[in-house]
Amino acid sequence: MSNKGISFVLSMYKTDSIKLINEFIDILPFKPLMMRPALLHKKVKYNKTDYIEAFEKALIENSRCSAKIYNDYSNAICFRYDDISGVVTLIFHITNCKDEAELALLFEKIITRNRIISAYFRDKLDNSLSSQNQISFYESLGIDTSNLKIIQDKMFKTNIIDIEQFSGHSHEYGGIQFTSTYIMWFGNDFFKFVPQETLTSFKDCIFNETLENGTIKIQLYDNINDYNSEEADHNQWAFRRHTNIDKIAEEWNLKYCKTTPDDLSGANMIIEHGNFEHGGVKLVKAYYDENNKPTPKKKAFKVIYTEYNSKNTVVYQSEVNISK
Repeated sequence: MSNKGISFVLSMYKTDSIKLINEFIDILPFKPLMMRPALLHKKVKYNKTDYIEAFEKALIENSRCSAKIYNDYSNAICFRYDDISGVVTLIFHITNCKDEAELALLFEKIITRNRIISAYFRDKLDNSLSSQNQISFYESLGIDTSNLKIIQDKMFKTNIIDIEQFSGHSHEYGGIQFTSTYIMWFGNDFFKFVPQETLTSFKDCIFNETLENGTIKIQLYDNINDYNSEEADHNQWAFRRHTNIDKIAEEWNLKYCKTTPDDLSGANMIIEHGNFEHGGVKLVKAYYDENNKPTPKKKAFKVIYTEYNSKNTVVYQSEVNISK
């Protein structure tokens, strides 16, 4: 049993997402009471049909969104869509998990029936620590930070924890998470980042197996609570070195941030970086035809301008018809 609950993160491309979303909602280990559907920025009573329809509409319109289902803020599932990468990310948090092995097996059965990029299953607190760089967060947990490596945030010029000193640290770019942790699954769509043979040849783990649909499953240590053990630390660093995962993550982030995503999301867009009129640091120009479908610029009927701030949050959006 996990002491602090579990976290599960899964990434897939949008074309593979609606069936998988339905399957995960059907096996929720808590009673869903409330939801924040895609593109509706308020809490309403849970209704599965309304939730799925709203998310599907966001995918059709290629609209970045986040949609949450929960019974309280400790037990929740969230689906996010990244309109640049075309990736849907599932984020699952649950406290007081009675049998994490049974839950992981339940998730795995869904994974074997679907096409995914990758998925990760770990202790909930371990998941928070893998990406949390605020000193105050560690102090609130009674963790002594005096011996931890401190660096300066490049943007805000404040002191933060350097998470890269931890073997289980995580980076998420374009909805895809790159990490090293308790249980990991890698689908065919991940092999463009790390070759299949590199993953299957990794030995410093409890087990490494290929599932019936070709997905690779790797478990790094025996007990989900032992993320601070010597075994976990050794195997997590070994996995990072074997796969070169951190360098690969940075290369993907560079591509995600600086190239047009025609080959990623199917939409025809232009991305510019700089300081823009409404305070954004990234400007995305998305071109659509008269039927509101993504189209090349030269065939476009309209363009939607979207500015994002440094946290990738929309700060401005406008729609302009293109004169022929």
